[in-house]
Amino acid sequence: MSDLRTQIAASLFQEAPGGYVYREPYGWPFKRAPHYLVTEDQKLAIVDVVVPRRPILWQVALWSTLCLFVAIDCVALWLSTGHATPTGLDFFAILVLTAAQVVAALAILFWWKRRRLAPLIATLTPTDLQITQSDMRKAATDAMSGKQLMFAGVASVFASVSMLINGGLQLAWHHPICLLWIACGMVFARCAWFYLRQLVIRAEAA
Repeated sequence: MSDLRTQIAASLFQEAPGGYVYREPYGWPFKRAPHYLVTEDQKLAIVDVVVPRRPILWQVALWSTLCLFVAIDCVALWLSTGHATPTGLDFFAILVLTAAQVVAALAILFWWKRRRLAPLIATLTPTDLQITQSDMRKAATDAMSGKQLMFAGVASVFASVSMLINGGLQLAWHHPICLLWIACGMVFARCAWFYLRQLVIRAEAA
């Protein structure tokens, strides 16, 4: 069974003549990501910087930070408005404030990662070969075992159903936050479909 660290590395590197193509992951959105040719030793050095040594703990920290941002925004809005139940405008304000905090946090994280990578990037050879987002998803999925695909699919189904039920209840109570729960439920439903579909495709191929 491959670990999460291996899956992340697989999505950033693609075998090429003489080594690997590396897609630099910390560029600005909507801008073409730079690609480089790297050797095996350069790949290992990049992985040590880019891929967290404890990926699961890292993801827990990221999701916990997001929840903290939402909680801070909700408390700040409640203190400033005094609304016991968020209104539609309150809900929109929470989304905007949370998005602003996430963008700022990611900008700081990407700057820190780029700064650590700079000495390595300076030694790499740029290439016109490309790794697309589709290639990255496929590589990460291919690095997962059947058990990992099943676990990810079942967990996504559970999360989707829970969020959609909560969203339905909030909708019945005419709470605007129902839109957030329904949107998140649809996202996890899409994830569940993707993972379980990959599991079926792999089983048919076998």
